[in-house]
Amino acid sequence: MMLTQPSSPRPRRLRAALIGIGLDNVDDLNRLTRGDQSLIFGGSAETHAELWETALRMELELDQQGVLLGDLDPSQLAELAALIDSPELREIAQRLQEGLERDGRAFEDLTPEELTELSAPSGVEPVH
Repeated sequence: MMLTQPSSPRPRRLRAALIGIGLDNVDDLNRLTRGDQSLIFGGSAETHAELWETALRMELELDQQGVLLGDLDPSQLAELAALIDSPELREIAQRLQEGLERDGRAFEDLTPEELTELSAPSGVEPVH
């Protein structure tokens, strides 16, 4: 007879990802491109390509640095945004930093949901 012990569940590893959504699609094609740390969905062919180019530059830079997107604090994210010439990513980093300073909290102490809320533009409610 063989006895087995129930295995304990592995801790869930949370990952950060850059998600780009294009809203200017007029040709009814569903474009979807996934990278290791990004997901690009929708948009016209031109918009989708621009979003993917930004995501690719980000992933290449992260690979060169040997880090994951989720390992970066807001100041490091802002530096990454400057390196890859992404004003949109820099705005996200700024919103994160401003929210942390306003709330008097540390980046490491926030949940993924709280970080998502801080990174959203003002007046936009993140989807849960």
